[in-house]
Amino acid sequence: MDIAIITIGDEILTGRTLDYNSHWIAKRITGLGFNVKLKLSVQDNINEIVDALNYSKNKGVELIITTGGLGPTPGDVTFEAVAKFADKRLVLDKRALEMVKERYLTLYQLGFVESPEITKSREKMAKIPEGSIPFYNPIGVAPGILLHLDSLKIISLPGVPSEMMYLLEMILPLLGSGGGVTRIRETTVLEGDESKLSRIFEKIMKEIPQVYLKSYPLGFGEVVKMRVIGIAKGSNIEEAERYLNQAFELLEMYFIRNKEKKKGFSSD
Repeated sequence: MDIAIITIGDEILTGRTLDYNSHWIAKRITGLGFNVKLKLSVQDNINEIVDALNYSKNKGVELIITTGGLGPTPGDVTFEAVAKFADKRLVLDKRALEMVKERYLTLYQLGFVESPEITKSREKMAKIPEGSIPFYNPIGVAPGILLHLDSLKIISLPGVPSEMMYLLEMILPLLGSGGGVTRIRETTVLEGDESKLSRIFEKIMKEIPQVYLKSYPLGFGEVVKMRVIGIAKGSNIEEAERYLNQAFELLEMYFIRNKEKKKGFSSD
């Protein structure tokens, strides 16, 4: 399943807040066999969010995950944007409203808010695109949602990382299989010529097409190390690990055969 991740918030685009959410979601969901096709960051603006949703849809993704913009302030417009994109009404959902009421009652009893009253701004968090499934947020207040469209699913999560992580774990079991399992492994090699590594990678990936290899320089000078990342997909963990083993064995064999020129193969 191909996925797009959209992080929403002016604070991300201005650099005031680090976009930890997309990093965590990508790592978590890739490990389940899903394929993250693209990541976008946009302002708290309805039209910008709709444009990002349309762009993601046109790229052929089957799932879009958004984070941010679910709160009680006027700038929190994600639900409204999702409704506009999906051509759905924005409705006051009874289930979502009960979730918001329960959270504010709890927060009031704990002394965190002055009143449990559901004001218009608080009620706003229970207005979701028609047909969405709301998910209770026991860490914050705003519910997350899952919306099923014809060939697309949309998950909207809060921007606070702890809330986002909890709610995503609640929704993930409803998505089914991502089409297998993905495993990732890293190593470092003493090789200063990345183009040479690229040719080696091409040979290995041709022999083991289930593995993708990528390198990143770790420094410059007389001795240059390359960070090598291997990503393997399999029907289960054992199969994915077997593909990685095969690929890294081939990589190691190259350096053993060429140790007269370049010595030193080290695994992290």
